[in-house]
Amino acid sequence: MLLACAAALAGCSSAPKNAYFTSNEATPVQTQTQMPPEPEVVALPDTVVPVLGHDLIDTGSPVLTNVSPVLPARPPIQSRWGTGWVLLEKFAAESGIGAPQRTVVANASRYLIPTRNGPLLLTIGNKLARWNGVNVWLGFAPQVLRGKPYIHALDAEKTLQPLSEPFVIMAPNKTIVIDPGHGGVDSGTRGVRGEREKDFTLDWALRIEQLLTNAGWRVVLTRRNDVDVPIIERVAIADRARADLFISLHFNSAAPHAGPSGIETYYLTPVGEPSTLSRGYSDDPRVTFPNNTFDRANTQLAAKVHQELVRETHAMDDGIRHARFMGVLRTQNRPAVLIEGGYLSNPAEMSQISSSRYRQRLAEAVARALK
Repeated sequence: MLLACAAALAGCSSAPKNAYFTSNEATPVQTQTQMPPEPEVVALPDTVVPVLGHDLIDTGSPVLTNVSPVLPARPPIQSRWGTGWVLLEKFAAESGIGAPQRTVVANASRYLIPTRNGPLLLTIGNKLARWNGVNVWLGFAPQVLRGKPYIHALDAEKTLQPLSEPFVIMAPNKTIVIDPGHGGVDSGTRGVRGEREKDFTLDWALRIEQLLTNAGWRVVLTRRNDVDVPIIERVAIADRARADLFISLHFNSAAPHAGPSGIETYYLTPVGEPSTLSRGYSDDPRVTFPNNTFDRANTQLAAKVHQELVRETHAMDDGIRHARFMGVLRTQNRPAVLIEGGYLSNPAEMSQISSSRYRQRLAEAVARALK
């Protein structure tokens, strides 16, 4: 039997048995590594030195700090850009996008790159990037090495290049599984007046189903009423349906804190990268899950969905994020994302989410992303 949803900062939270979420843990800032001279791409060290820090922007949420664990030695993860850091100018030139333009804002060096899909803004020493008007979390903060800006090769391949290329949402069967989070004895998180996450996610899913069906999609829901569906069955439903895409719907809570608000869109962390959040689960960058086959497609799907959600709702943009603790994503054999559609613990946002008109806007944003 699934346990009730426990409130946690920056994410809807369920008992570990559910495998959606566990306790919250902020990803610490990585230290700048000492690089050898001359090569444009250089190898990562075998360990990461622990530091104090945070990588949350000022979204009204309390700043979290933590100590980074020392990761065990591991072989470098190969990418088309090498195994370490790549010169930003080299990435832009070989990707066929505009040359980086440096600016300084509040003593922070930023690089603006025009891409086919809109401007990309990177900040030295900050994992938070800005792409075409929305926030995107990188695995590693860009660095200045030997006086020039570098990005990590894995970020280049798994995040920045997919965001810079033409978006292609592959759906040959035009079949999608929409997963209303929680259900049955698992109510999910609770609103300020006891409202249940599971009710809002189901209503949201039914609205998406109608819109996408009208647009020619075959839509399969993991539940159509208030029932408990194990994580393994939610994945099996997608397999049986031969689904092209999978989207899981959730709402957040930071109770007892009422301040945090906003929308987050998650995909599975690419191999070799640290997660944006780990929430107490082991976050071993060496582990490969079946869904990692779709890293690039996951990035594009998450970006399309998140961009439409933020544009439609004008909600706080908590960013496109990646994590490994979401069991419903890890074994998917298709592009898959999980959406946190707002905070039930925030009175103003809760008031909006409780409105059927607002949930219709959330549904329309998801449907529009898949056109």
